[in-house]
Amino acid sequence: MKNFCRYLGGTALRPKATFHALQADPKRVSKSFKAILLIGVLYTITVVMLAAAGALITAPAFLALSPENYYFCEMFFALPVMVLAWILAAGFVQFLSRWGKGSGTFEGTLAALGFAVTVPFLLTWIPETAFAVLLHLGMRQEEFMDLWTKPGFLQTFALFYQIVAAVWIFLLITIAVGVSQKMKWRRAIPIGLLTTILFLAVLIVFIR
Repeated sequence: MKNFCRYLGGTALRPKATFHALQADPKRVSKSFKAILLIGVLYTITVVMLAAAGALITAPAFLALSPENYYFCEMFFALPVMVLAWILAAGFVQFLSRWGKGSGTFEGTLAALGFAVTVPFLLTWIPETAFAVLLHLGMRQEEFMDLWTKPGFLQTFALFYQIVAAVWIFLLITIAVGVSQKMKWRRAIPIGLLTTILFLAVLIVFIR
């Protein structure tokens, strides 16, 4: 548990050194899987809270599910989608790295990516959970959305934290690609960008 927390903190503060240390850890994949489980379970708990509060999704859905029941259904697929997106992203990196002359393993890439995506998503999880808590404290969703979308501090904050999270994910994924695939940065950057787009696209389709 101590090493796991060290990897989480290291990903936020010293990602390159942390990913290098992770490559040498014989339990790297299981520890990375725990990181994905952590963020997947946290998001699932938040979704359960939103469903219990009767919340409606705040963005159009790609899936043919009614807004009234979306969070109830999402309780069952939020965690599997996170796991599948993680595995898909690692496979995508492994495939593109052959073009970029990478020499890493799928397991090493999987390990680094797990922590690379988990840490930034902890940032986005906080305001979404705050929304769920406020609903349970009696605030109506319409009131919250009016505050969130009205020009001012909250609207600026909402835009800012989402941009920061997206850029952070891109940077960490790029570092994870460079370290795990032993690749020069000029090749790791485009692969990191494409992998970030793929990973976020999968989540955008399913997670609300």
